[in-house]
Amino acid sequence: MFAQLKDASAREVEALEASLGDKVMALDGRVGTLQATSLADAEIKYKKGATTSETNAELCELQTYARGEAAACVLDLRKIERFITLHVPKVEDGNNFGVAIQLEVAKLVKETGKECKGLLDALPAYHKDRAALLEKVVARTTTEKSEATSSSTDEEKGSETKNTSKSGTSSSSTTKTSAATPLPDAVAAVAQLDVQHRFALVFLLEVVRDAYIAVGDCLEKNKGKLVAPKGEGGNAMSMF
Repeated sequence: MFAQLKDASAREVEALEASLGDKVMALDGRVGTLQATSLADAEIKYKKGATTSETNAELCELQTYARGEAAACVLDLRKIERFITLHVPKVEDGNNFGVAIQLEVAKLVKETGKECKGLLDALPAYHKDRAALLEKVVARTTTEKSEATSSSTDEEKGSETKNTSKSGTSSSSTTKTSAATPLPDAVAAVAQLDVQHRFALVFLLEVVRDAYIAVGDCLEKNKGKLVAPKGEGGNAMSMF
């Protein structure tokens, strides 16, 4: 079973190797485009939408992209970590230099993945923080609804006694909007939160790009010891 897992893991890493160049180039291109806009220019742009209840569409799209790339990177690093683990030989005395290299590379991969995962986990807080700031800026609209039920009985006397019951329901609603000129600092707080989140997303994309570069370079330089740590005639696969 473990031999099959080892072969499957090797194929996963080979597929990752084939796509690595395109991944790095795509990430580098997106980062370069984003960095072409300064934080000061971004703040001016974001202030225009800081007084509406709408989400920042640009940042929502960027977050979706960055989240997807970071999640994919975390999973790719897990594949590499698994590949190294499956190539660690049985414990023996002596000739363990190659095993030490395996463990060091595995440590690098694990720590890099942990950094990406930590930045990824922090993303949802942005919407919560922004909603709290917008409550102090955007006009609030409330609707009050009321409903009343009435009933009555009419009685007729004569040769016959007849009771007639009547009932009815009425409802009404009142909409109230409370609006005041938002404080300049409140508007600035929303815009600056957007700017901060934009920077965080660009930084995340840089971390993902550099993770692929650093781990890939380390694997390429140490591929012999990773595949055959004790010098066995192991798989001479090309890696990164």
